[in-house]
Amino acid sequence: MSMSPGAHDHTIPAELENTCALEAIHLLGTVQSYGFVMVVDLASRCIVQVSTGIVKHWPGLQDAAALISRPLSDCVAAVDGSDALDIDALSAAHLVALPWRPRFEQADLPEQPAALHWECLGHRWGQFAVLEWLPANGNGDEQRRQNQIFAGFGEVIARLRRAEGLDAFFRACVKVIQEVSAFDRVMIYRFMPDGCGEVVAEHTSKEYQQKYLGLRFPASDIPSQARTLYLTNKLRLLADVEAPMDGLVPPRLPTGELLDQSHCILRGLSDVHLVYLRNMGVRATMTLSIVCDGKLWGLIACHHHQPRTPPYQIRENMRQIAELLAEIANMRIEALSHLETVRHRLTLDHLLNQFHQALLQDGDITNELELWLPELLPAFDASSLGVQIGTLAFIGGPARRQGATHQILDEVGARLDLQDPRPQVFIWDDLLTSRKRSLLYLPDAAGLLLAQRHDEDIIFCFLTREEVVQQVRWGGEPVKDVVALPNGRIRLEPRRSFAVWQQSVKGHSDPWLQADGEALQNLLRILSEVNKLQVNRKMQETLHWRAHHDHLTGLYNRRAMEDEVARRLDDGQYNTALMLLDLDHFKKINDTYGHETGDLVLQQLSLRLKAVMRENDLLARLGGDEFMLLLQIPHPSAATALTFAERLHGAVSGPFDIKGQQFRLGISVGIAIPPGHGRTVSELLRHADLTLYQAKSLGRCRSIVFELAMAADQREYYLLERDLDEAVERNQLSLVFQPKVDLISRKVVGLEALVRWNHPTRGQNSPSAFIPIAEHSDQIIRIDRWVMRSAIAELARLRSQGLARLPIAINLSIADILSPNLVAYLTELLDEYKVPASALEIEVTESCFMRQLDETQSVLRALNETGISTALDDFGTGFSSLSYLRQLPLQCLKIDQSFTRSMLQDANAEKLTQAIVAMGIALRMTIVAEGVETREQMNWLLAHGCHIGQGYYFSPPVPAQDVQQVIERLEIRLSA
Repeated sequence: MSMSPGAHDHTIPAELENTCALEAIHLLGTVQSYGFVMVVDLASRCIVQVSTGIVKHWPGLQDAAALISRPLSDCVAAVDGSDALDIDALSAAHLVALPWRPRFEQADLPEQPAALHWECLGHRWGQFAVLEWLPANGNGDEQRRQNQIFAGFGEVIARLRRAEGLDAFFRACVKVIQEVSAFDRVMIYRFMPDGCGEVVAEHTSKEYQQKYLGLRFPASDIPSQARTLYLTNKLRLLADVEAPMDGLVPPRLPTGELLDQSHCILRGLSDVHLVYLRNMGVRATMTLSIVCDGKLWGLIACHHHQPRTPPYQIRENMRQIAELLAEIANMRIEALSHLETVRHRLTLDHLLNQFHQALLQDGDITNELELWLPELLPAFDASSLGVQIGTLAFIGGPARRQGATHQILDEVGARLDLQDPRPQVFIWDDLLTSRKRSLLYLPDAAGLLLAQRHDEDIIFCFLTREEVVQQVRWGGEPVKDVVALPNGRIRLEPRRSFAVWQQSVKGHSDPWLQADGEALQNLLRILSEVNKLQVNRKMQETLHWRAHHDHLTGLYNRRAMEDEVARRLDDGQYNTALMLLDLDHFKKINDTYGHETGDLVLQQLSLRLKAVMRENDLLARLGGDEFMLLLQIPHPSAATALTFAERLHGAVSGPFDIKGQQFRLGISVGIAIPPGHGRTVSELLRHADLTLYQAKSLGRCRSIVFELAMAADQREYYLLERDLDEAVERNQLSLVFQPKVDLISRKVVGLEALVRWNHPTRGQNSPSAFIPIAEHSDQIIRIDRWVMRSAIAELARLRSQGLARLPIAINLSIADILSPNLVAYLTELLDEYKVPASALEIEVTESCFMRQLDETQSVLRALNETGISTALDDFGTGFSSLSYLRQLPLQCLKIDQSFTRSMLQDANAEKLTQAIVAMGIALRMTIVAEGVETREQMNWLLAHGCHIGQGYYFSPPVPAQDVQQVIERLEIRLSA
């Protein structure tokens, strides 16, 4: 663990540290003497400031001030000979190499020095252009060495890429940079969390030995403003520590400001830093910033024991190479650091996922925690684990304890933030550095990681770590002298000694990582969720099973089957055949022997079908007597599918023995094989359904495989679809109304409007026959709008005649629920017919909100705001999610008739019906039971809290003109 900031600089007063941090090292006004600087006003194009040392490089120039106010074009020319000097395009963020040269290069002067060529680097600062001139000609051997580096640069990069892990990369990086730059010593210096630094890699030329590897340096060695500057200018060069620095003439710009030299290559260094380097025996330096995630991670420090001035200075090509290597180091360090973090995070995530699965299977949190502690604690490098969730209190691990579980949890819990309900993580790794930080009941804990969440109440879990005593090696004892300055301020003198000094650091644990905190928060979430599951596990399992299975046969339901088939098709698994199965003449069994006998037949049928299936085949009941089977076959073909279909016929051919009655039944099978017969569930179902219809029309008890020519047989379907398209205009639709009865008062309290289609040749059609066609052909909105208008008009008629003043419920499809003007349309109808909104109720099915929850929720809320009540129809036949039900603004819950019909014969159906009623009551919703056919059912519903019933026991749906008479007779009959 790295130490706190004050651990080694405690002898330095805070005021002094602040004073050091205020030194403006980017405004020193000094320039390294091997080059020179010009500052140009962008508006006038005239020179406003130069470095004094320019006279050493400009032949014939006696006074640097002589250049002030001169036009830049008098002193500088473009290499191509043109007069265009575009200084407006300079960047304010980085240096740009400019194709310019000083005009003295053209002069034929005998005193002209050997260095005839100069390179110009420019950048923009405010209203000024800063031009830095560096000698361009160099040592021939050095130039050839650099050319060889360029030629083999690909191999240099490859060497860095091959390094795996941070330590290996650090070693490879300093070796490569030392070889490329030819500096005597190259180090990677990493900043610690407390601001101190540590040398993590070092490589030297043959003449020198490593001396700084593994040493730490105090935070005050590199003050805060220097670190900020390292983020601004990622490459800093000092050619010669001993060379005098040139000043600027005039010292200030025409604006009165000091020149900001943050981006300058030739920028001078502070006297304190120069002394620091002299004390280290360094003559020239190159420093490259390492920036990870936008923060200063560390430095690449290159030291040389000889000047790097002309002809050995660092020229443009070498600067570019150095910057490129630094960028590669940035990316590689960032990537490897992230990789290590990701590996740690994945390890913890994998372990917690396994633990989660074990919890879900067993459910006993305490037992599972004890069982998994030998794996959880080492993964977090922890010595104890504690949890408090409601009444669950747990402490485990080998850490020494001096108190009971509740005392430990109370002591740790006192560190929670009870005012903030958000999930939070708190970290301590220095508990043993003072008594105030330590834990009384866990006396050996030096580190504490604490996660909290709000779940009705604050819950938390924590981990502890024991002390790790570290022997830290420092690069010299950080004792610094204080010097008084003429302006009254004080300054730290740089350290003179860099001899290794070792210190023991006690009271700390190893540091916690961010991934540790995230994983502990995840562990708390898992424990909280499993704790909730224990309360209602059985109900959740029942509801989940029902969401995916048919309650009568235990097979997949339509939704689950279609989802699974769609998944396989999306994965390109076409080694299948899709079969639709339908029991021949099943309706006769229901009509003759009743639905109970029919249900037993369907249950036996499902068992027989499952008996001939293989492991990877899927079987579902889609509804009624319709089943769907997905057959997996290696090489799909019509012959193979038909062969298997014969096995299905054989399984069904034996007699069904139901309550002493024997039935012989057959099945019709329609088969579609992907991808030739379709690549989606809907295409395959449509084609299988077409062949199933053809199998029935050809005499039943047979199997048919879809052929493309069969598509022509859909003409009848299209004709029906066409007729339906004209049904509204030709006034073929009609409404019937079914009463809803208050089981306590035995009075009719509402009506449900149901649509019928009076086909001119086919006769009366129920919604189950034509609504699916309407939904498929997008005619459903037109029909829904007709139903709305007709129902409200009939409601107005009944009210105007003083007849039944009862609310009417209408069913709407998902298409109309999601239409943009539904609420406005209903509001206009109610205004037109002078009917109050309270007299209207809208019913939606679960399939609506399952597909479009947010949109449905918004529409229902808008309806409620207008005064229209909303109801959930056929509850229990879909997903039946409590979370969805809780989110929807509903006033009524309608129990599907399948529950009502079977609840007195099926104990499971009875329990689920009772649970639905209790749930509706708890949610303060009106409960309506559909499908009431007997007095016994009515009495059961009344006894269990369901007070409204609807079904044939009371009345079938009747035309509008018969409503009043039916209501009167019904209420007389019920009151008798």
